[in-house]
Amino acid sequence: MPDRTQALYADLAKALGVKALPADNNGGIQLAVGENSTVVLFGENNETLLVVSPVAELPKQPDYGVILWLLRRNFYDSPIEPFRVACDTEGNIILWGRLPMAGLTGVALAALIDAVATEAGRIREEVAVDEEADAAA
Repeated sequence: MPDRTQALYADLAKALGVKALPADNNGGIQLAVGENSTVVLFGENNETLLVVSPVAELPKQPDYGVILWLLRRNFYDSPIEPFRVACDTEGNIILWGRLPMAGLTGVALAALIDAVATEAGRIREEVAVDEEADAAA
C-alpha cells in the first residue's frame, strides 16, 4: 500500500477515534456509516483516493423523474461534484469519486465520508425501489 495512503488511513482512524483501520489485501477499507450506508476507500496510488458508496439496486422500471434526477447529479455544477452516480456491472447504483490526497487530512476525510453516506441515503430515498413492482416486471 502506498505510504501516503497508510498515513491518511492512520490519520482517519485517529479522527474517528479508533485504534486502526486495517486495509484488505488490495489496500481498501470499508466503513459502515449510520444504519444503512457503506463507504469504501481505496488508495489507488500516492496521489489519488477512490471513494465508493453502494446505494441501492437500480429499479427495473425506473420512472422518468427518477432517471432525470439521478443523471443531473452528474452534471458539472452538481451539488455532489466531484462524485458521480453510476451503476456497477450487477445493476447497482453507486456513488463514486476520485480525490487528490495532497493536503487531505483524516478530519476532512471523515467529514467527506459522512457527506457521501448522507448523499447515498438521499439517493436511496429518491429512487425508493419498490421491490414488489420490480418483481412483477
